[in-house]
Amino acid sequence: MDRYIHTNCSYTEQHTPEGEHMYTFTGPCRVTGTPYSVAIPGHELWDLNQGKSIQVALKSLTAEQREFVMTGTSPLGWSIMFGGKG
Repeated sequence: MDRYIHTNCSYTEQHTPEGEHMYTFTGPCRVTGTPYSVAIPGHELWDLNQGKSIQVALKSLTAEQREFVMTGTSPLGWSIMFGGKG
């Protein structure tokens, strides 16, 4: 399954002061076109790419951030499509 972050985003790679490897994916929300970014710890990205479910692999992300990873819909885009907070 192609995830939005792998097909429509660029990424940067950083090391935190604690020594953790982080990847920040940035791409346009598919609804608003506005850039949106999600930072994913390296070990969680590894788990996702090895086939773990997104809910298990990306445990440090919110549901809204995981939605962007999968579909490219930012919280604001979700709000525009379905109402609610964004």
